[in-house]
Amino acid sequence: MSTLGKKLDFYAFKIVVPLLGIALLGALILGYVAFFPNKFTDVGYAPTQPIAYSHKLHAGDLKISCFYCHGNAEKTHKAGIPSTQVCMNCHSVVKRDSPEVQKIIDSFENNKPIEWVRIHQLPDFVHFKHNVHIQKGVSCFDCHGRVDKMEVVRQEKPLSMGWCFECHRIQNELVKSPRLEDAIERATKDEAFLEQLNHNIENYKGTTWVKGHDRRACVIEHCSYCHY
Repeated sequence: MSTLGKKLDFYAFKIVVPLLGIALLGALILGYVAFFPNKFTDVGYAPTQPIAYSHKLHAGDLKISCFYCHGNAEKTHKAGIPSTQVCMNCHSVVKRDSPEVQKIIDSFENNKPIEWVRIHQLPDFVHFKHNVHIQKGVSCFDCHGRVDKMEVVRQEKPLSMGWCFECHRIQNELVKSPRLEDAIERATKDEAFLEQLNHNIENYKGTTWVKGHDRRACVIEHCSYCHY
């Protein structure tokens, strides 16, 4: 082979092939972004659930506490999905003739869990602790939006790293900031307060959070806070 041919082979191997590889990788990334249904990070993602459960009815109209169904959120890092037994605590008696409630009864009687479709999901390498945030007075609505107004729950926030950083920067300035859930829970026991809350809920500042639970977010200084 001539010297020129060897040089051409060298350039093809060292330059052209890597460029083609980069171009292919770029095309794959663009295709993923453009066409793949990224349901775990898209704001507005609202999948159809196996049961038409209305958060607006339960958390909004009936003022059932978030922690009645997601009690683990106060105690562990995961909020958890309520078991069928939790639903049956009410629906063993309430609206048993409803077609949607009948699905719950069937699930309970056949010992087959309801296959809820997950909406909010972080990558496996991110460790978010619900109990730490709740004990600091962070509202469920801060991350999940006003679920008490949602017939179908959707993802309201991007849950991205930048979004978390921004929240920590802002909340570090707030101390003893109340949670809307506490106001709603108080309203279930106080009719006068409920009337006041219904007319001013958008601007309501809430009730005093438990003393000692200052809503002061830590400044994130190390990657290991969330990635470990």
